[in-house]
Parts: sequence; structure tokens; C-alpha cells
Amino acid sequence: MKSNHNQLFHRFSLAPLVIAMLCGQGSVFGEDKTIATFKGDESLKLWTSVNDGVMGGVSKGGFARSEEDTLLFRGELSLANNGGFASIRMKPSELGLNGTSAITIQARGDGRTYWVDLRSDDQMAASSYRAYLATKAGEWQETTIPFKDFKLQAFGRELPAGPIKPNSINSIGFTIADKKEGEFSLEIKSVSATSAKESSKAVEGETIVDVAKAAGNFTTLLAAATAADLGGVLSGEGPFTVLAPTDDAFAKLPAGTVESLLKPENRNQLIAILKNHVIAGKVTLAKALEAREADSLQGSKISFQFAEGRVLIGKATLLNADIMASNGIIHAIDQVLLPQSKEMKKLSATQLIELAIDRGVPVFNEGDFDGCAAIYEVTIEALRTMKSVPEESQNILVKALTEARATQSTRDQAWILRAAIDQTWKRLQSPE
Repeated sequence: MKSNHNQLFHRFSLAPLVIAMLCGQGSVFGEDKTIATFKGDESLKLWTSVNDGVMGGVSKGGFARSEEDTLLFRGELSLANNGGFASIRMKPSELGLNGTSAITIQARGDGRTYWVDLRSDDQMAASSYRAYLATKAGEWQETTIPFKDFKLQAFGRELPAGPIKPNSINSIGFTIADKKEGEFSLEIKSVSATSAKESSKAVEGETIVDVAKAAGNFTTLLAAATAADLGGVLSGEGPFTVLAPTDDAFAKLPAGTVESLLKPENRNQLIAILKNHVIAGKVTLAKALEAREADSLQGSKISFQFAEGRVLIGKATLLNADIMASNGIIHAIDQVLLPQSKEMKKLSATQLIELAIDRGVPVFNEGDFDGCAAIYEVTIEALRTMKSVPEESQNILVKALTEARATQSTRDQAWILRAAIDQTWKRLQSPE
């Protein structure tokens, strides 16, 4: 068994991937600096369009101002002649964004995913810093994207570069290049820059459970967590990332499935399913898409990918991303992620400990002490339910939990919990 935190193991690539928040919960923002509004025809003189015709393609894309003072980016995407993109952009000008840290866009799309393009005064003309802008068909959304989530790209390839400097940004644009032929439409009401700050409300105690309750569409998930005695864990320090099926997602299961899972005799199966929706640590959608997969607390690999104009988490479609809580983050999905049958098999106490250390060590080595402590805390809670763990070890585990929860340093918490887990493992290997 691996027995120290110095083991090297790559779990998540933390290089930021460009992805926009689909939901504005969990953050408040400083005073906005307007970049673009469209309250007069003069505003259109600041914009231009660039389509794949410059490379021999035949896609059509352009812009116009609506009677509601919005900018309409519309056209038809074609993949003919190796084409497949249409774009609009502001003509370069001094935007004065020094001191800001994010872009906020009010837009209504067609369900397709667009790029937000930022250009600076010190980069190649063919390149831009890009982030995803996911849309819901016919719905207005306010999307805030931190500058740190933009990546420099050219012709679809990522280029080595640090984060964009706000004071160097001189143009913003929008691109459609999702490899889907057909008409597209994106309506933009405004673009502004802001200085994003963490929500004090979330810091004051809006846990994952609190946020889920307030949302109103996770009642089945919360009931299941309560039945599985996991509500307390998800209200703890964490941090955790929860892939949260909505009530509609649970309703898609065969009739009687939920009722059966909530029965006491099926508690272990319910725990396995719920743990399949939880990832240790605070994993934004940007990080998850960059890594392409993540390990659930159940032990399964959860895939993250952008396909067919939408974000897929396992077989589920992402509904809302990066919903912030004081102890983690929620991504809402439209299906329940059922573990494969082999993943439903109950682990022995020894296997559970070894699995926890395999996951906890790389997280600790990456500096995510909170995430490591969360892995060990969940592991100890699981060990306490196992009859194979002797009473003396149970007492050690309880004492470690109490001590860790009274400790301010999450690094120290991880070590306290790890020491108790190691002692338990040794006792299981050499029972008296």
C-alpha cells in the first residue's frame, strides 16, 4: 500500500480550459464597465464579420441590430471546402479593462455552443483567447467568464501562453464552429467587464445542501442523500463537486426505482449510486473538460466531453454548470449516472482504504488539501459502517474525525485523517 503523500500521480490537469459558467449563482460582482451595447445604428460601425470564406469555405454569417437594441449574429454554417466557422468581432480599440477580471455577456442563443473571442494588442491577428459560451434555445442568459479561463488558440489549436492581461484587451468577438451544419442565431444584449469577487453569502454558510434546497429542483436527490445518511457529509467542510440529477432526471428512471432505492434494505445500493455523483475537491467544468474524466467517490470514471453542440457528463447532458456553494460546486445534469454492475460490488475495508489513498495522495500533492481531507473524511465515514473494522479501530477513526474537525488547517486535517486510516489498514492486515 502506498503510505505517504509524496507519491507522484497525475489526476487533473489544472491548466484552465475555456468554458463559460452556465449559471450566475455563487458570485457577486463589482461595478461593471460596459464594453458594448447596441442602442443605435452607430454601434454597428464598431463591428465586422469574418467567415470561413477567407479559407475557401462557404459559411454565411453576419450581424444586424434589432428593434430591441440587441445585436443579431446570424447565418448558416457549412462544412463544405473544409470550412465550418463564422464570426463577428469588434474593431480594435482601447477598452480600458485594467482592474477587471471577467467578462459578462447577456445573450439569447439557439441551444448551440459558441466561442467568446478576446484579442489583445500584442498577439497574432489569426489568434484569439477563447472561451465556450453555451446557450439554451430561446432563453436569455447572463454568463460571466473569468479572464483566467480563456486560452490562446489559432485555427483550433491551443498555443502556449499565460493568461490574458485585461489592460491589453482591445477587441471581443463571437464565433460559431461546432461542426454542425445549418442555421444559427445568437442575440446579444450587452457585453461588460467586471471585477468578480466570491460571494460572501456562500462563504457565510450556503453549503451544497443549502444551495440545492434553494434551487427547488433537487428534492429527490436531497431525499436520497438523507436516506443514505450522506446529507451531513455534503453539508460538511468538503469541498465536493456534485453532479446533481434534477427531479426530472430521477423521474426518467423506471417506475418504482426511486421508491425501491429509498428502502432501508437497499441503502448500500443507494449510497453507491449517490457516491457515483460526487467528486472529491472543487472541480469546475473547465478543469473537468480539460482532464476529460474524473474519479467519482464510488470509484468509477466519469467522462466530460463537448459533443454535438452540448456538454456531456457520462451519458447525461449538462444543464447548469459551476453553481457555487461554500463547500464545493454543483453541476446540474438531466440523467442519473448509474454505476456499472461491477462498480456496485461492495469493497472490502482494505480495498476502500487503498482506493482512498490512491486518490488522496495526488490530490494532496497538487496542493488541494481540502480535497484530500474530504476524500479521507468520506472514507472514514464509510469504514465506520463496516462490521469488519474492529471496535478499537472504530474508536481511532472517531477520534481522528473529532480532532480534524476542530483543526483549522486543512493540510493538518488531511494528515490527521490519514494517520487514522493507516492505523486501521495495519490492524486489518495483522488482526490479533
